[in-house]
Amino acid sequence: MTVEEVRLGLHTVQLRPENGGKYPQANPLLVRGTERTALIDSALHTSPADADLLLVSHSHEDHTVGAGEAAEVWVHSADAAAMRDQAVFLDAMGIPDEAAPAMVEEFRWSPVPDVRTFEDGHVFDLGGGVTVTAIHLPGHTPGHSGFLVQPDGVAFIGDVDLSSFGPLYSDRGARIADYRATLETCARLTADVVATAHHKGPYRDRAEYLQALADFGRVLDRREEAILDLVRAGVNTAEGMVGRGVVYRPGRRPAFADRVEVSTCGKHLADLVDRGVVTVDEDGVHRLV
Repeated sequence: MTVEEVRLGLHTVQLRPENGGKYPQANPLLVRGTERTALIDSALHTSPADADLLLVSHSHEDHTVGAGEAAEVWVHSADAAAMRDQAVFLDAMGIPDEAAPAMVEEFRWSPVPDVRTFEDGHVFDLGGGVTVTAIHLPGHTPGHSGFLVQPDGVAFIGDVDLSSFGPLYSDRGARIADYRATLETCARLTADVVATAHHKGPYRDRAEYLQALADFGRVLDRREEAILDLVRAGVNTAEGMVGRGVVYRPGRRPAFADRVEVSTCGKHLADLVDRGVVTVDEDGVHRLV
């Protein structure tokens, strides 16, 4: 596979595969200090054993490829259990047990029982004044995090990927309120370059980045409006909303579409209940207030 090294700063390169980082690929960063080298996320075209430490934005399989091969692995504490235990990982993502062998083979997935944990603001000193600071950006997963590389002024925002598909928050522990707060955090980021984990960017123009971020966030709002329209029409459960265009357009759908839509619609309904926009009865039926 052809891999392009996109220079983002004096110490930072993006390792970009030929498909631009679309799933199942991704766009990790390699950051070199005078004492240590950090790989931010590991993808199908990288070898985490080549770096001194692997900094994981979150526990999903396309960001932790071969993580067990790394000398030192770090992840936010809220995602650590999913990296330490396969059963926890599968449950968090809603992946059936029978799908696990294929995932393990494709992504070289293995538990990392000795994974180390960081919290928001943790600073990794790579030597020579090069630092990587963790930025907690929950909502995609509970521990999803970005990283700020200095002195390069490079921000990596992981799966806040600014795609036309929009935010993904179908994991068991993901919350829409957290994702909305993360979008606000991303809007406040001050960086010369903003890189995502997948096929959008890197962004070097702040106005272009903020426009992409706003468009990305509006997808979340459109889904909410679609769900409110369904509730008004008498479709009152997450299960009943599957296949009605809230997440995926009608027509050809990926194999996991139903699972993602049930979870996504359920999270929107729970968020609307928390905000007092709809009510839910003991049978799980939702109605507008």
